[in-house]
Amino acid sequence: MRHVTIAEAKENFDALIALVRSGERIVLTEGGQSIVELKAMPAPRQPVDIEALQRDLAELRASMTGITLEELMNYRHEGHNR
Repeated sequence: MRHVTIAEAKENFDALIALVRSGERIVLTEGGQSIVELKAMPAPRQPVDIEALQRDLAELRASMTGITLEELMNYRHEGHNR
């Protein structure tokens, strides 16, 4: 986290915005006191295609014929210390 005075921020605003866009957090200070924190906004969430997920799940279920519940549970716990 970088600390910058408000006066410095006014002079270097474009450079600070570039730093924030790259993931840096900037704290603006005045008189040695932290006043504002600049940070990038989180990326917008992408909508979920429920129908595509349902199709994928149906394909997965269809491909699992012949597998017993016990086998499935063993696969799930494979590599775990029980």
